[in-house]
Amino acid sequence: MRFIVGKAFKLPRKPSKSNLSFFSSAQNSERSNLALEIEGCRVIKEGEAQILLDDSNGVFCNKAQVNNRDMSIAVLRTFIAKRKEEHASKFCRENVNDPLKSPSVKEHQELKEPMVLEALAASGLRAIRYAQEVEGIGQVIALDSDKASVDACKRNIQFNGSVASSKVEVHLVDARVYMLTHPKEFDVVDIDPYGSPSIFLDSAVQSVADGGMLMCTATDMAVLCGDDREVCYSKYGSYPLKGKYCHEMALRILLASIESHANRYKRHIVPVLSVYMDFYIRVFVRIFTSGSAMKETPLKLSYVYQCVGCDSFHLQCLGRTFTKNNNVRYAPAFGPLVDKECGDCGRKFTIGGPIWSAPIHNHDWVVSTLSNVIAMKNRYPAYDRISAVLTTISELSVIPLRHSCSVLQ
Repeated sequence: MRFIVGKAFKLPRKPSKSNLSFFSSAQNSERSNLALEIEGCRVIKEGEAQILLDDSNGVFCNKAQVNNRDMSIAVLRTFIAKRKEEHASKFCRENVNDPLKSPSVKEHQELKEPMVLEALAASGLRAIRYAQEVEGIGQVIALDSDKASVDACKRNIQFNGSVASSKVEVHLVDARVYMLTHPKEFDVVDIDPYGSPSIFLDSAVQSVADGGMLMCTATDMAVLCGDDREVCYSKYGSYPLKGKYCHEMALRILLASIESHANRYKRHIVPVLSVYMDFYIRVFVRIFTSGSAMKETPLKLSYVYQCVGCDSFHLQCLGRTFTKNNNVRYAPAFGPLVDKECGDCGRKFTIGGPIWSAPIHNHDWVVSTLSNVIAMKNRYPAYDRISAVLTTISELSVIPLRHSCSVLQ
């Protein structure tokens, strides 16, 4: 169904600069969400961005993903604020340790605005919203391997005026190749595919700057929730189990997979927020480089023993630590943790995982993000949904797999 709001303006397939100027002024009077039907094009407004959609070129814009985009903007704002705090704290420590530093050195250490990479831009709506709505953001690089999408993205950038035009840069390229050739260059990398993100993870973890953030979506929920376990193992290196916790397990499978890719380059992840919403999961993780911290990864991963006859399950950690000569050593865990038969019903256990069994949220980040969302509620089209999700997460315990799927929605 299409909704016609206000007057129907005529616009050529490839609008001229004068047409775009005319349209921009006309839309300024329409501040509510609208889908304005034009000859061959529609104008979709979301937040502070407006994009032209031509149904004939197949460029996709999923309006249902407004929850996803709003949540991402909220987390981006928190990331920028935390990044400034961390930089200021580090700068103060360095000055205390070396008070004789010259002003030129101090000026050289000024924090640059964060660079953002959107790997799968499509219409460019997400990249444009980041550029126009997130204060303190730097350059936004939008990529797509489809020429029609890149052309649409360029047109939409121009359509949104000077801010978008100055901050958003679009390239026709395979995102995997681009990320591999730009190691540790981006403070934020956003992966939001239609389906599994697995083919992008190895290059994505390499392109994130130290202390930067990877934002990653997976929509292949049937695979992650156990309908096709062989496919899940081939994509994520983990066996899923069907249970009340299936959506939380999906999050933990994705986190374990990202950690595995990061470990190959002496890097590790720190999750700050992980959510299941609508038809997908989305995780926000920071990535750091540390060979010593990487050794702790087996302590954050577990296999799941699920009884086939009842709801009983147990987690078996992959690793353990012990002390030798006053040094902490790492070794495989002892096991198995369970008997051959369930103590509650006498049935056998099936094994799933490995999954990420460490915390999947950072409580301080969640509370800060929620506070920001409440303070700026008028700037979030999906305020009701994302504030409810963040409120629920802020009240959850940290015990793995103890929440039903509905709690994380």
